[in-house]
Amino acid sequence: MQRLMNIDRRIIFVLVFLGVAIPLLVDFYLPIKPTSTVQAVYDEIERVAAIDEGTVLLSFSYGASTEPEMQPMARSLVRHCFSRDIKVVAICLWPEAPGLAQEVLQTTAAEFGKTYGVDYAFMGYKPGNYSVILNMGQDFHDAFSRDAWGARSNTLPLTRDIRSLRDFDFVFDLAAGDSIEFWWIPFGQEKFGFPFAGGCTAVMAPDLFPFLQSRQLIGLIGGLAGAAEYEILMDRRDSATEAMRAQSITHVIIIAFILFGNAVFFLTRRRSVRP
Repeated sequence: MQRLMNIDRRIIFVLVFLGVAIPLLVDFYLPIKPTSTVQAVYDEIERVAAIDEGTVLLSFSYGASTEPEMQPMARSLVRHCFSRDIKVVAICLWPEAPGLAQEVLQTTAAEFGKTYGVDYAFMGYKPGNYSVILNMGQDFHDAFSRDAWGARSNTLPLTRDIRSLRDFDFVFDLAAGDSIEFWWIPFGQEKFGFPFAGGCTAVMAPDLFPFLQSRQLIGLIGGLAGAAEYEILMDRRDSATEAMRAQSITHVIIIAFILFGNAVFFLTRRRSVRP
């Protein structure tokens, strides 16, 4: 029993390594059931699809450190919009975000044969946090007078008739920080009244549930699991679904060792107190 208490930690490391490596190398899928918050985002995109010339604003507020969680989420959202002929306008409120946003937009646009300036537009990064959101609510062309490549926003077919945030049928913020609750909700959604939802890292999701209850957020995609759920709704298994295999198996291994360690501990203590 004492030997079990002092198990070599290298054994644990090896099992965790195998729990990550094997699911990434072997093609199998675990059951994933979409939650109501992710379903709500999907349903809202479907609502916009029913509108003639429906337009969505995507805000990229994350960087390279959270790319594994956020990029699959962004890719699924853009893919959903393009598959339903929804126009997409993308902006960046984080300085690290433009390269990540550009990669998602260009690769997905090529997949669906979408035309820049007509089906989607990328306005690039602008500093200022919530002041940019206030500015967009008052005058979109003043906030983003040019796109990421220098073309005037009032000359692009997609953006020339957009005057403020109220002209978007849906706004979605992809956040790795506090942009949802401290920028978009108080200075955007509350002030200008547009339909709003967000996606965030898994560790942030619990803090945003009060905004779901108040309906300031229509829906929420939380972390890699939320991205995988959205892929299931799209019937398009991609990197999030594949990564969830490794994450789920590793969690099972960790939980198994926690249960094993506690069981051995209590058995050892019971023996030590016997007369």
